[in-house]
Amino acid sequence: MIFVDSSFIIALTVEKDQWHKDAMKKLNKFTKQEKIITEAMIIESINLIGKCKGGKVGRTIFQYIQDNYKVYKTHDFLKRAMNEFIKYDGTLSSADCTAIITMQDLNIPEIFSFDEDFDKVNGIVRVS
Repeated sequence: MIFVDSSFIIALTVEKDQWHKDAMKKLNKFTKQEKIITEAMIIESINLIGKCKGGKVGRTIFQYIQDNYKVYKTHDFLKRAMNEFIKYDGTLSSADCTAIITMQDLNIPEIFSFDEDFDKVNGIVRVS
């Protein structure tokens, strides 16, 4: 089980992304694991993909995520994510904070991400 950050999904989809080639190289490792994501990460991914590639591509990626990822949330999810947001004094995005909560809840140590901000979070190993 691994958490997937929006930076990885965006890099896979947008050929002009600086991490596209690296993401494509990691794709085999990525597809063999159960993938976890949050709604915030989906929204972040779809927004940028839609801006770069258009709404139809964004919708296709949304459907792919729905079909292939487990979307995690709890009743107090956003409140807990906001506590992480405050803990990091806004240096991590609110979407990134939903990743932290999910990874803690599910004991997931690794995240597929190109976002170096995760390097400051104890207990999270960024796989990029």
